[in-house]
Amino acid sequence: MTATATQTADPYAAAGANDAAKPRDGLTGHLPHLTAAQRESFAREGFLVLPGVLDAAAITRWLPVVERLDRLERAKKQAGPLGFVEVRNAIAKDHELRELITWPTVFPLVADLMGADIQIITTHTMVRPPARPDTPADAKASAWHRDGGAQIPPVHGTCPWLYTKVGFFLTDLSRPGMGNLRVIPGSHQNWALPGKSDPAAIDPDGAIEVLTGPGDVVLFQQALWHSVGPNTSSVSRKNIYLGYSQRWLRPIDYLTQDATLLTACSPVQRQLLGDYPSECAFWLPNAGDVPLRDWLADYRAEQ
Repeated sequence: MTATATQTADPYAAAGANDAAKPRDGLTGHLPHLTAAQRESFAREGFLVLPGVLDAAAITRWLPVVERLDRLERAKKQAGPLGFVEVRNAIAKDHELRELITWPTVFPLVADLMGADIQIITTHTMVRPPARPDTPADAKASAWHRDGGAQIPPVHGTCPWLYTKVGFFLTDLSRPGMGNLRVIPGSHQNWALPGKSDPAAIDPDGAIEVLTGPGDVVLFQQALWHSVGPNTSSVSRKNIYLGYSQRWLRPIDYLTQDATLLTACSPVQRQLLGDYPSECAFWLPNAGDVPLRDWLADYRAEQ
């Protein structure tokens, strides 16, 4: 079969290649597993908080990546020191992020929830500086929405779960009003945004602010209604979002990734970034098209 133009040659396929030179994805050794309570909570509430899954060394590593990308984008957009800046397709701008897409304390849980036929649909970094002093309490840095927009139609009155957002929060958001992620638990099970029983309320009924510390990770289904309130603290919120979807969906913020990035990736990472060996690999994959399948089978067998 003729390979597509986006297929990346495997520099490690040659006989005698040194295993030490092959890209690593960190998916070895003792890895975490979801508890039954976590699975039930994610299905019922539509989100899950994983406290402290990034240690101090990981925060020290990834925080400068977010800050560097922010400086470049902020200067490009002339956003000023108080502007919100988001960098889309961040992995294309800093290839180190390839390691985060298979981070061993997070990715196994995502793969176990979603199955092996998944890909990265988006990577983006965010910096939300403190809001101006005159910002109203009911202001929204990001209005109530579910990810995917109007392109995802309702199915039997609900929004289907097509991808999972993973938020790596690198700064302290342990108090309300720090630009926290706001969610309405269970709202992924209904199409319409919940209403307000109290017209004077700032948010719809059931809404909460998700309080996180540095190194906490939040997983949520794209169908979950969520928003962001104003950051009334003195600290900029800095985080990384990764989105994992089924492989037959088109990515949100890229078409293909460049060969330099893909060559530096492990087989699983290359699958996640859309490097495919055949034209039918997305809808009718062969065993070799989805290297995550064998790994996930072994991982699940350990439970």
